[in-house]
Amino acid sequence: MKKIVYLILSLVLVAVMSSCMASADHESYSEKAQEIKIACWNTQTFFDSVTEGTEYAEFIKNKSWNDEAYSIRLERLASAIKDFDADVVVLEEIENESVMHDIANFLAGEWNSRKAYTYACFTKEKEGSIGVGVLSRFELVSPTVHGMDIRCDTEMPSMRPLLQVTVLKAGHELTLFVNHWKSMSGGKEETEMWREYQEGLLARRMSGKVSQNMPVIACGDFNRDLMDFSEGEEHDTVYLNPGLDEEGVSVKSLWYTQSGSLVEPGSYYFEGEWSRIDHFFASGAVEVIDFNVQTDGPWCNESTHVPERYMIYSGKGYSDHLPITCRVRF
Repeated sequence: MKKIVYLILSLVLVAVMSSCMASADHESYSEKAQEIKIACWNTQTFFDSVTEGTEYAEFIKNKSWNDEAYSIRLERLASAIKDFDADVVVLEEIENESVMHDIANFLAGEWNSRKAYTYACFTKEKEGSIGVGVLSRFELVSPTVHGMDIRCDTEMPSMRPLLQVTVLKAGHELTLFVNHWKSMSGGKEETEMWREYQEGLLARRMSGKVSQNMPVIACGDFNRDLMDFSEGEEHDTVYLNPGLDEEGVSVKSLWYTQSGSLVEPGSYYFEGEWSRIDHFFASGAVEVIDFNVQTDGPWCNESTHVPERYMIYSGKGYSDHLPITCRVRF
């Protein structure tokens, strides 16, 4: 395949919620290492009830999808997020910034001010159907979007951008890279090259932070099973290849236990098999305290833990992915 152009575009992202401005009780710098809990969840086609024309076909002019159905789904998602009790919540497959506002509104009214999500940001590809968003109890700074323009013999499909944002707690910074890589729709092998481009983008953007030993977490739906990443030097690490003959990045996968076994179950269940396509990758000066697949809730079957996917015609379910969480110290 003859490659013609490979451009990386980096754009400053404006935070979408007015509460993203510095709060009055902003924490001062602390010499003590800080700890936060992060949740990550592909919410499965979370559209609002306003038809824009970019929604997936089953949501357009569907009598089952209306204001009431949307409100019920919002309440359901907000209830799950409260159960996670994470400081930072990363969400994939969110339609737009209005949905982020609505989620925040359903989470509002928390009596404990330390549990309120007062910061958020969101991005998606222009004319895209879905994007990624972050809710946080701590200040989000320096949000940046990284996109690609790849021109070759094969037309580039819709490629969701990489969101980079820094979580600031008591003067300590943790950089988050939020991913939603190309799906395997159209064939795993046929679409792999596009995920390789996205892997290269992530590796290059992480490398600068990692070389300075800064705390970094990359997370999201990578649409690639853990076993399909290149193995790192340690049993619990994988190697992110930037391509273009550049040096890659070794990152710790949180799917591995201390004994070297894999955390059960996976995060995605398809055609009778579990896979681990939702990830936390840690690198730099960050200590991983724990990692969990959230299976204790109505978003999955109580006995099999298979996700209760959302069904638009019945209005039942949550998502076809399980949420994952981790606690880290930096």
